[in-house]
Parts: sequence; C-alpha cells; structure tokens
Amino acid sequence: MRKSVYVMCVAWVLAAAAPGPALELRSPAVEAAAAVLAARPHAEDEVWRDLSRRGLPLVEDHPDDPSLKRVTFAFKGHENITGVRLDSVVNAPYVRGEVSDYVRDFTLPLTPLGDTQIWTLTLDVQRDVAATYSFLIELTTGPRRMADMENPRRLRGVAAETVLMLAPREVDPAIRPVPFMQRQPANALALDSEALGRTVLLQHHAVRNPPAGAPVVVIWDAFLWGVRAPAWEIVQNLVDQGRMPAAHVVLIDQLDPESADQRYQDQSDFIGQELQPFLAEKGMTGPLTLAGASRRGLAATLAALDNPAQVDAAISMSGSFYWSPQAEAPEWLARTLEPATDSAPRFILNAGSLEYVVTSTNQGHVMQSANHNMTEALSAAGYDAVYREFSGGHDTAGWRGALASSLDALFEDVETASALAD
Repeated sequence: MRKSVYVMCVAWVLAAAAPGPALELRSPAVEAAAAVLAARPHAEDEVWRDLSRRGLPLVEDHPDDPSLKRVTFAFKGHENITGVRLDSVVNAPYVRGEVSDYVRDFTLPLTPLGDTQIWTLTLDVQRDVAATYSFLIELTTGPRRMADMENPRRLRGVAAETVLMLAPREVDPAIRPVPFMQRQPANALALDSEALGRTVLLQHHAVRNPPAGAPVVVIWDAFLWGVRAPAWEIVQNLVDQGRMPAAHVVLIDQLDPESADQRYQDQSDFIGQELQPFLAEKGMTGPLTLAGASRRGLAATLAALDNPAQVDAAISMSGSFYWSPQAEAPEWLARTLEPATDSAPRFILNAGSLEYVVTSTNQGHVMQSANHNMTEALSAAGYDAVYREFSGGHDTAGWRGALASSLDALFEDVETASALAD
C-alpha cells in the first residue's frame, strides 16, 4: 500500500494571529481572583497560589448543562511574554469557519487578569472528554510551545503533551500505565522491504506469553504507540482483564510519506507479501489485526482490503478517509470498494466527537462524516464494519481509548477470541 507522514505544521506567528471568537465565559474562581486583583493589584503571586492550589486546569460544574464541565486553563508567565494561546482539540466548538491557518483559526487566546502575567481561558467542555493540550507562548525572544506544568497528567516520553481528563473514574482501565516492575523492553526486529525500498524497524512485544496461534496486532507508528501511548500496555491490561487473549503486538516504525503518491499500494504489498510471512517465520501465525490513527488508519484499512487472505481485521482511529489521489474527488476509497469475499476482514472505524471542523485539508469532508460514510460503504459492499465514536478529537488521548475499546469489541471475550484463533 502507500505511506504517509502525520505532520502538523504550526506557523509560529502568534503576534499576527487573529484574536479568535469572543469568549465571555468566566469561572467563579477566576471572577474571585479578578476581584482580589482589582482591590489589591500587587497580589499577583497570592492569587496564583490560590488558583494553582485548586489544581489546574480548574474544573467546575456547568451551571445549566450536566453533559458539560466549565474548564479554566491558566498559565503564569513573566514580563517577556506577550501572548498565550491554547492548542487543543477542545477548541473545536469555538472555531468559526474553515481552518486554513492553524494557529490563527484553531488555537484560542488566553487573556491576562488585569495587568498581571496570569493568563486564563474558560471553555465549556464535554464532561467525559480526554484530550491533549499545550500552550503556545509568544516571547520577546521568539515563540515556544509548553506543557501545563501545573497538571501532572501527561502522555509518555520527553516533552509530552499534557492530558485533560475530566472523568478519570470513567476512563477505560486498559489505558492505565502498567506498573514499572511489569514493563519489558521490546524485541527489536528489522525487515528489508523491497515494497518500501528501505529497512523497516519493528518493535515486538509478546504480551503475557502468547501460545501458538495467538492473535497478532500490527500498528503503524512506533513513536506514537511505543512511547506516547504504549500499545502493548493497553493489550496487557485487556488480557489481564479477560477482554482478549494473550497476543503479539508489533509496531511498524512509520508510515512513509511517499506512499500517498502510490495510493498506499506499497504499504499493502509490504503487509501481505513481506511482513505477514516474516512474522509467520518467527512463530506469529495467529489472526492478524492491523491498526493505525489518522493517515495510518487509512493505510490499515487499505492493506486489509488488499490482503483478505492474510488480514482478519482492521482498526482505524480518526482514519483519513477524506483523502483521495490527485485528480480524484474526496473520499475516493468509499467509491472504489470491491464486493466482500467470504474471507473478508472485519473493520472498526473510530472518529472523535470533536472531529467536525472544516479545514483546507479535508475540504469539508470532516472526520466524523468521512468515517461514517466509509463504514456505510463497507457495509454496503458486504463487509462487517462498525462505526464508533469516542469523546475527544484528533489526538492520542482519545485514540488510546478508542484502540482499547475496539480491541475489546473485536475479541468480545477470551472465549470468543480463542475460538477465532482456533
């Protein structure tokens, strides 16, 4: 099949960014802080201590809608800061019009409390959302991206984004970190690929000593699923909870950007002609599930369609089904499906509840509708296809929960999964 790189280019021109939509929401805590500063303008440090003591971001009940929470993001700057903007998928309800310049059109400005360097922004957010966020800081010396140092919830790895998790007690336990003493290093593998014209670096985790014929889950993007949100931990938690059998997890290093020019056929060839035989030689002969997020979800779906004899299922998180080759109309794949065969793979397509923003890239074919349309097209062609929606947007915080719930749904329970493996 083909390759793609998931890159988000942010134009660091915050000073020129439009102010964004008018945001009049205020939290009681922020109003109290503003009142203190109005009475005592030099109480900035005291006010900040009081705000941060409550835990940031501030999360308060919505006055009218129990499906929402009122969330205040806060940042303490210094005299060299001239602007602060919030970068997060939770901005989606406040976007006006098409997003053609990401910083200008999608990120939202924080405003200072009085003449202080306490910057705040209050938004109404879905009560069960999971989303990453960061602050875009404009300094006199140049721009900088920063995590929220007051919030300990992070993705994994160096310089990881902060996570907003409004209903932690309702989070799928499969995404919780595995205790340190249970963590095991990956088995590094390398496969010289003619289809891709390079050596593909793989990471293999044998989760809970999988027996012969155990499922094999192959996921694109070793950084995302090996560092930021370790997929093997998700699988191990699912196994320990009796939601799927012991399995092999194999991470592909990346999705090659040049693959789009080949309609991702090189990726399909790599999976069916090279990777599956390579894994089988190493004893990984069980049912094969492909998975990926964004453009990688598209690649997983295409590879499954092209290799029905080798691939049993595909899981896509926010798959880029709006994509089309040059000179083709958007949502090309949904229009070009062949009828399903008796050995056709299953498909689980996920999109986020906040993935409805029109961009210059999707040209109005937003993730929600494109994924829904793709699911309907698959079903009409005779495939077993399911559309699922998670609370969140186009980011890792939502994708990890979608992967866990999709694997759970795919295998249903250990008994069913064992029967499938047999």
